[in-house]
Amino acid sequence: MKHLKIEWLESFHTTAEYKSLTKASEHLNMSQPALSKQIKSLEHDIGAHLFIRSASGVELTTAGKILHDRSVTILNEIRSMRREILISQGSGNLTLGSWPSVSTFYIPKKLASVTNEVPNGSIKIKISHTFSELLSGLEQGEIDVIMCDESVIKHTYWTKPLFSESFMLFIHSQHPLASKKDESIMLQEISKEQLFLLPTTCDIRMIINREFEHKGLPLNIAAEIEFGQSILGFISNNLGVSILPEIFKHHITDENIIAIPISDFEEQRTISVIARNEDTGKRLYQIFRNH
Repeated sequence: MKHLKIEWLESFHTTAEYKSLTKASEHLNMSQPALSKQIKSLEHDIGAHLFIRSASGVELTTAGKILHDRSVTILNEIRSMRREILISQGSGNLTLGSWPSVSTFYIPKKLASVTNEVPNGSIKIKISHTFSELLSGLEQGEIDVIMCDESVIKHTYWTKPLFSESFMLFIHSQHPLASKKDESIMLQEISKEQLFLLPTTCDIRMIINREFEHKGLPLNIAAEIEFGQSILGFISNNLGVSILPEIFKHHITDENIIAIPISDFEEQRTISVIARNEDTGKRLYQIFRNH
């Protein structure tokens, strides 16, 4: 493999993904003959056919599968390296991935206070609902930094805790438990309530599940809803109650929604900065931590 070029590998992976030279060439914004030439050059350099061509498209050969599986990590590292070099030189955009609950209030508020350090548009936000999507983006170099609770995941990236928050009961002002608004409430008092909760793929839900199991209490679920703001909409119309982190107090737009501290909810959600590159992670941590 004396002449292998990175652009050949990128074209190869795109073709394997789309299983079509036509679709791959459109995605790569190049002509199909030019793409075919790159694939042939790669096949010549590898010394094996990589695709089986048919009327319906292309499929990987055995050699193609080996090359695809072995070169995924190489391409991801190269893409990440390119991004990190651009960021270190003060050019290029940094992509930050996080949950809707963090991305819709905390991150914009912080960025608004650091416009002198972080030019508008230099940080792109990617909102996700699952850990797998966040970690996959980090692994593939599509995301530079993620912010989430890492107590429920395993990874080998640089990380540092940013802030912690307690969990609260969110209810309508006409709900019977609203009498506790100037006090606090215990999980036992909530255990009979039908709760609107986020999906099991979210850190918030995982922590709630863990806390109820630890206390030996039943978790009665009225419905699972992807967006915390939608849950607040149900509460606003007195259709149910929910347990959410304290950050959701900033999302309340209806004065009829009340947030009550839960005195015996022992776990907190700790949002950490998790980064592929330590220098990038430290830089972002300092920006958010100091404002």
